[in-house]
Amino acid sequence: MRKELLELVNNTIVYKYDLPHTSLIIDKTIFSTCNDKCYEIANQNDLAEIIYNSIIEYSFNEFEIDGNDYNDLLEVAFQERIRFNEDDSDEVQLKYGFFGEVVLYATLKVIYGIDTLISKGYFYSPIENSEAKGYDSYHLVENNSKIQLWFGETKFHKSYTQALNDVLGKISTSLSDSYLQRNLLAIRQNKDRLNISGSTIETILQSWAKNPKIVIIDELVKHNIELVYPIFILFEENKKGFDESIKAIPEYIQNKYTVPTFGLSVPYTLYFILMPISNVKAVKTEVLSWIKLKKPLL
Repeated sequence: MRKELLELVNNTIVYKYDLPHTSLIIDKTIFSTCNDKCYEIANQNDLAEIIYNSIIEYSFNEFEIDGNDYNDLLEVAFQERIRFNEDDSDEVQLKYGFFGEVVLYATLKVIYGIDTLISKGYFYSPIENSEAKGYDSYHLVENNSKIQLWFGETKFHKSYTQALNDVLGKISTSLSDSYLQRNLLAIRQNKDRLNISGSTIETILQSWAKNPKIVIIDELVKHNIELVYPIFILFEENKKGFDESIKAIPEYIQNKYTVPTFGLSVPYTLYFILMPISNVKAVKTEVLSWIKLKKPLL
């Protein structure tokens, strides 16, 4: 990642506190298996800069970026790696999924230090001209003591209730063996494009390609691979301020949902990343205007 962009992310996405928070009397969500994380934005215009400038890293693997012109890559990204159509109405453009997915990528990469397994751009089909299917991010942690697949979900809406309903309405599907296997199949199809040379995951996928009868979920369990599922919610801060905006999230979830038994055989960790924004529409509108104007990158 470019030094200027890395510094921008670090200076803009500011950690506030974990949930549960005792003194503020805010619980973590009933779905969370560990603490939720709460962040604020130091400068709203800088968040738009992060989204606009991170589109390249979100869309391409590192080896595709090295030595190539960034402006050319941005053009290619909008042609074949990310949904953007100048003929779409403003209403449709403001609903594009890449806004939240790009911030999720930047947060996991910079704030959490998690390397990309494969860029989300590979799963977009220009023929379908719709949002890329599957999880919203594909990241990997592998060292001597642990192997984790980070498959995140993100929603970037003005209404936190809409964002939560969109995610939690399908969470039983997202956290299931069948959905995980379909995503791993999509990754296997792109095994030559993975950023995991020499890793256990690469070995497992290669073995699976040679012997499709392998039960891939069993292989993950055998190698003690864990699934980490961060749910990143970006939403409009209410008039009562940051803390009250955060507090509304676990309260709404507790009042509306019960936690199901997930059909997932792989051990998992689930938590929320919460980020109130002062003006959601303004951020998205700014990014869209820069795309149309072909604003120079950092």
